[in-house]
Amino acid sequence: MFNFNKKEDKFYILLSKMGKHTNDGGKLLRESLDTLHDKDTHVKKIEALEHKGDQLVRDIIKELNEAFITPIDREDIYAIVKEMDNILDSINSTIHRFVMFNINEGTEACKYLADKVVQATAEILELIHELNLIGNKSNSINKRLKRIDEIEDEADILFRKTVEKLFKDEIDPLTVMKWKEIYQILENTIDTCERVGNIVEGVVMKNA
Repeated sequence: MFNFNKKEDKFYILLSKMGKHTNDGGKLLRESLDTLHDKDTHVKKIEALEHKGDQLVRDIIKELNEAFITPIDREDIYAIVKEMDNILDSINSTIHRFVMFNINEGTEACKYLADKVVQATAEILELIHELNLIGNKSNSINKRLKRIDEIEDEADILFRKTVEKLFKDEIDPLTVMKWKEIYQILENTIDTCERVGNIVEGVVMKNA
């Protein structure tokens, strides 16, 4: 059974913080695509969030090692926080690609995929909030899981169409290489969001 309670279990608090960091990272990435002339400032902000995420992973591992009882299985807590950390890592990798490749303007497809990252991480944040309600049979968790799947499907469709168009229309091979890599990282980021949803879904099934 779930052991979350009104006082908010420390693991729930830490997971919620991580969820907020991932959503904040997605928002910062999306904002950066409208002002890529200021890439260095965006890099610093996103790196700061990524470092906070790394620290939260260490904090949760420490708490897991010391806790006698956990609200859900230890491996599920660890898996959720690690996948959220992977989301932050991917967001950080994306903004760094704009610096490395000297790209100063985002494409519409890139902005659309970044919008999907924001939407998916927002759903994850709410999904983590729902965990403390599972013992009372939250009615909205399945709706959020479905929405994450829908976001991933929408992003996947655009990714395939965008890459197809890139290879068909772009003449410069370096430009193809740069954008293909950026689109792939963004698509992978959304895939990771779906994996978080899958882990939470497994938690719900095990504790039904």
